[in-house]
Amino acid sequence: MIPTSTDKTTSPVAAGRFHPATPAGFGADVQTPRKTVVRHVLPLFSDVLSDGFVLDVPAARRVGHAWAESGRGLERLLDAVQKLTADLVDKALNRPDLRDAATRCLAAQRISELGTRILVELTRGFAEAGSGAPEHEEPTRRKRAELLLSGAAVPAPEETYAVIAVATAELDPAVVDEAFRTHAGEDTLTLLADGGGHVLLPAPDKDDAVRRTEKVLDALGGSARAALVWPGSRSLSASRSVADDILAEATSLEFAPAVHVLDDVLLEFAAAHEPVVSNALLKVIQPLLAQPVLWETLQVLLAEDGNRGKAAERLIVHRSTVDYRLQRIGQLTGHSPCTVRGLRLLATASAMHRLAELRGSAA
Repeated sequence: MIPTSTDKTTSPVAAGRFHPATPAGFGADVQTPRKTVVRHVLPLFSDVLSDGFVLDVPAARRVGHAWAESGRGLERLLDAVQKLTADLVDKALNRPDLRDAATRCLAAQRISELGTRILVELTRGFAEAGSGAPEHEEPTRRKRAELLLSGAAVPAPEETYAVIAVATAELDPAVVDEAFRTHAGEDTLTLLADGGGHVLLPAPDKDDAVRRTEKVLDALGGSARAALVWPGSRSLSASRSVADDILAEATSLEFAPAVHVLDDVLLEFAAAHEPVVSNALLKVIQPLLAQPVLWETLQVLLAEDGNRGKAAERLIVHRSTVDYRLQRIGQLTGHSPCTVRGLRLLATASAMHRLAELRGSAA
């Protein structure tokens, strides 16, 4: 039990209204869905340290309902809320205005318990969104895609889908939909908007799905790119999140438009999904951002797969100049681009930086 008091001046956690500032880790280098969670879920925590606090259950359920209606997966919502709660707990444990360790621990306990309750109500709201259609009504192709990709519905046992995230630049969504139906099959389900979206492509296996998606991109004229995930043991909604991440990483690496799969960005994907690693890599590359000449030299070297002679030709400088710049890069970052290990690490760090920029511009 958490002790309470009617005396606002003596209650150990009621030192006034709790205003949880946006926690560290939700800045410009994170994905828009997590920022959406912070914007809509963070206010639910605002009075948690006051005596008599009561969770606004209808508001929490509305967030879950709206999330489902947007077509996004429940796993991503719950994961983002858990991270938000953990950040708020950490903030409470380090608040200088809470007078002692016991008070800070009590505040952290209240926040943690509220986070668990919010997860329950979000899940209920999410489930309510999937149960509102009349049973006799056949869902449209778009609605079926929404239900499957959000986790509100599951495919029949005989149905197997590849999950595809697509970036279509300025192409009309109707044109993209028609291309998938024509070249990937009439049963393909699309959830598209301006700039891209998601596709569920029925296929017997991953290779078949990749081949048909390549035909679609060819038909669209080469301006579109896609990231394809074969779910395997993952849910369709979880696969959607993976496809989004693959697409973002392939874009940040400036790959040519194509059908990208996890193997194409395996190292970058692993680093991006481990905050300790990605933050460490961003710190490695940070000194080069204030050195445009060194940054350009590294990018050209990476584009030439580490060939210093070709890098010198592209930069129109002498080979010895490139060697000097690479030596400076090694001194500033602590990792020499003249070694295989160093170049591989700097390549991954560069990708993390570009990915952070891409996510920041999309927020």
